[in-house]
Amino acid sequence: MSQATEATWLEEVLAQEHLFQSRRRPAPPGQRVSWRIGTNVMPLGQAQRLRLREIGEDLWAFAQAQQEIYHQALRRPDLYFVAEYLDAGKPEDMLRFSQMKRLRRQLPAFIRPDLLIVPGDDFIATEIDSVPGGFGELAALQDVYAALGQDVLGGPIGILDGFMRAMALTAGKDDPVVAIVVSQESEDYRPEMEHVALALRARGHEVHCVPPRDVIFQEDGLYVEGRRIDVLYRFFELFDLRNVPKADLFLYAQRKELVQITPPIKPQFEEKLWFALVHHPMLEEVWREQLGPARFARLKGLIPETYLLDPRPVPPHAVVSGFQACGHPLQDMRRLGDMSKRERADWVLKPSGFSEMAWGSRGVHIGEDAPQEAWQAAVEQGLADFGQTRWILQRYHKAKVLHHDYYDFSQGEVVTMSGRARLCPYYFRQGETVELGGVLATICPQDKKVIHGMVDAIMVPAGAAL
Repeated sequence: MSQATEATWLEEVLAQEHLFQSRRRPAPPGQRVSWRIGTNVMPLGQAQRLRLREIGEDLWAFAQAQQEIYHQALRRPDLYFVAEYLDAGKPEDMLRFSQMKRLRRQLPAFIRPDLLIVPGDDFIATEIDSVPGGFGELAALQDVYAALGQDVLGGPIGILDGFMRAMALTAGKDDPVVAIVVSQESEDYRPEMEHVALALRARGHEVHCVPPRDVIFQEDGLYVEGRRIDVLYRFFELFDLRNVPKADLFLYAQRKELVQITPPIKPQFEEKLWFALVHHPMLEEVWREQLGPARFARLKGLIPETYLLDPRPVPPHAVVSGFQACGHPLQDMRRLGDMSKRERADWVLKPSGFSEMAWGSRGVHIGEDAPQEAWQAAVEQGLADFGQTRWILQRYHKAKVLHHDYYDFSQGEVVTMSGRARLCPYYFRQGETVELGGVLATICPQDKKVIHGMVDAIMVPAGAAL
């Protein structure tokens, strides 16, 4: 099969699944934007693949440590600032629900970090998504690239198998009935969630993708299409919970142990400010105790230097540990707005979580691109939002430039693009271990500062290097 034939077949199959907008025919209303069809998987060397598996184990230990430290912070005066930072802006009833004893050990069924490949072929994590999108697209890409004989990480059904096993673990039973509930806010992701449900039903599993209004509450539980739900996989962020129809009934059913909800109703997991807490000097011993010295050291290397924007004054003899602005130690976070373009080129500002601005790349401000007035305004907004939404300042790392081929339908030939890549590995919890279900690679032109799905990006599964 020629590369043109392969690319045309890939485009047609993905378009039939409503995951891809063909460039050669009109798209249905609301269908998501297309991307460039790569001719091969994103090649990763053996050392990189081993490192990805190590990162998965470390991140699951990190999630367990987050949970333990948060609960310690609720009762220990010396750690209370951790809970104070994480709980800001959350409704009291949500916090009480998240702190119920029977939910204490619950973790998300799977997690997905956003990783940049940096010089030296190592990885830097820009964030960890506990309600990740993209896994439906990756499931489809794994299938079609494996069908072309390419070596795909996770194999042709790695995402589907990982998802179903994680749902079984969450339910505490084999082959549970699963409802993937997609809110209006997350409507753009419905096609890929429907793909997951349809693909799993074709394999004999009872998985449904529905809007919240289609879930029926009865005294003995939640139902969809006449079947009692064992696991409700929520595809909506907790900041949007009050806008989700029947959300109160979902929580009531969970409280009465009539259903399991994953990711769990724990807003602390949706905060990016954990990255700042990893680097907080007053928490070093706590992290070492939870993670062990070697794992903590690896996580500090994986997670970029991060600071929380806190407008409160510090004593005259105190400074923000390890940070300089305008050539001087930092005492007042407002001075961040006065940083020169050269200084702020190393930093990015973004909301931590529990806000529509923290979803996608909506609230991201990259110092290298921002004019002085815009950067200063972002700093002021971040400080002004402190009571409701925390903001973070994170060291900006440029991904290394690499090269990948895609098929250009307008020119009728293969084109090599120079770009920067973001890898999204999907780690599924399997008892006390984790499983790498697959890796979605997004390669954007090298002049793009924020790497995400876009019409100019190549999106392919990662696989073994040729």
